[in-house]
Amino acid sequence: MIMEPKYSNKTVYECTYPPCTNKSSEWGGKLRACSRCSIAGKGVALYCSIKCQRNDWPRHKVQCNQDQDDKYAMPESAQKTLEDMIIWDRKNRPKLISAAISALDLCHYPENADEYVFFVGLTDTPGAKHRYTVGFAEPISFDQYEIMYGDRAGDPRNDQRIGQERAKAKSETCISFQIVEYASNDGCRNTFQTWMMPKDMHGYRTAGFGVLNWQEILLAQCAWPKTPAPPIRSLSPRFNGNLLALKAWRDLYMNDIYSAAIDALGLVDDPSAGQHEFLIIYLRCTGLPAISELMTVENAFVFSLEEAAIMLDASVWKAVQLVVNGQPRTETQEPTKPAPCVVCQIVDHIDPSQAPSFTVPVKVTEALLQKTRRRYNWKEHLVEMVGDGDLRPNLIEGIEGLLYH
Repeated sequence: MIMEPKYSNKTVYECTYPPCTNKSSEWGGKLRACSRCSIAGKGVALYCSIKCQRNDWPRHKVQCNQDQDDKYAMPESAQKTLEDMIIWDRKNRPKLISAAISALDLCHYPENADEYVFFVGLTDTPGAKHRYTVGFAEPISFDQYEIMYGDRAGDPRNDQRIGQERAKAKSETCISFQIVEYASNDGCRNTFQTWMMPKDMHGYRTAGFGVLNWQEILLAQCAWPKTPAPPIRSLSPRFNGNLLALKAWRDLYMNDIYSAAIDALGLVDDPSAGQHEFLIIYLRCTGLPAISELMTVENAFVFSLEEAAIMLDASVWKAVQLVVNGQPRTETQEPTKPAPCVVCQIVDHIDPSQAPSFTVPVKVTEALLQKTRRRYNWKEHLVEMVGDGDLRPNLIEGIEGLLYH
């Protein structure tokens, strides 16, 4: 049996009625699911009030009737399994979302959400508090998912398209991704979609772009009997706080930062683009003493200034505004002209809230403009010049034998 993807079941729930954005009921409690089509209180339709539920009924009616028919067509054992899976999901969803972000490598490649699901195999474990433990968890491609289940897989690409449309309605760079929970004892599955807003994505990137040993940690977190989770493995040491060395590194690679911004923001074709967008470069500390090797570029992305106001800390956002809008003359400082902005953010897997960052006003010169429109991607050039030489490789297509782990 399969439950349809539940687009309403986000990390932060929201009233399903389209004009409404309430995240709690009218009496201050949790949103309530439609009782006709939900299982164990979980369903596609969540409402903050009876009024919103009634207003949404013409839109929800067809799906509600179909889901209700599917629910009552299930064998009693399958209904019980799904109810238990939903209860387990409520207790463990934040752990699954965190693991999925690392497993799908969404911080480096947000587009993976359109090609992969995060597949979690649940094992019926006698004595476990909520019946199940995680037997395995892997990213699998949509193609592999359809091979494994045939017609029963539904249409994951269309489900993803719908999820992405809803995510993009929130923010242009918001992404939606799918997680599938599979009970190996009788083949029941629970599929849901959740999304990451730009602020969430920035937080994960600042914290190190994901966890290398996410699978070990997830298995331990959901184990029975309880098992201590292993420490998080990181790719790099923490920055030691030597700001003079950091300034020297910045000055050494300033022209490469300028060139990346000119290419990324398209300043050759549209000199005003810097008034609407900015470039953020994520840096890893190497721990090496040489200034030229102090940092490497982990990745870089372009965001709108509207998104910057939401995703960046207040102090960083204020610094970006001073660059983009220019600064007036003060008693201690000469006025500055408006300029495109680059934010350089150092990652810190221990305490991302304390990870340092700095802004760079882009100086657009004729010499730099002549170097644009490169034969290859601006990001590849930036990583080649300032990073390890190559962008992190993406996921490998086609994971076989998944059900036999």
